[in-house]
Amino acid sequence: MDGNLRIHTYEDNADSDAWEVTYTLFSRDSIETECQLPERCGSFGLCQDNQCVACPSPKGLLGWSKNCGPAKISSCGVKDFKYYKLGGVDHFMSKYTRGNGPMKQDACSSKCTKDCKCLGYFYHTQSSRCWIAYDLKTLTKANNSTHLAFIKVPNK
Repeated sequence: MDGNLRIHTYEDNADSDAWEVTYTLFSRDSIETECQLPERCGSFGLCQDNQCVACPSPKGLLGWSKNCGPAKISSCGVKDFKYYKLGGVDHFMSKYTRGNGPMKQDACSSKCTKDCKCLGYFYHTQSSRCWIAYDLKTLTKANNSTHLAFIKVPNK
């Protein structure tokens, strides 16, 4: 299971392969790209134009590998982590849910900071919408630089 939605049609007059995939939601041929698949680029890869292009890290964007992932936070203490900011990215959920808001970015940050299970938050500056992320998965490159991600990283 890769998180994609496929519609199969059964052709009862077929000699072989009676089941045929007649629709795939996330594909290169549809309106929805493969970048919308949560598992497309692993646990923290950046996807653009259906390709895994980078691993975000506090030192910048690195080449993509299957081992992308932010460093684990060992404690919930506010002094134990900081936020790593990425501009021009979306979480896979931000396209399909309204998020919280409108709210100020500080309120969004505070909501994530107080929640030990929160791994980061996504904020759209123009609409003042906030998404709290409990899993990161594939991030999608957005054409809008005001779509921001703030990922918790160890404060070291």
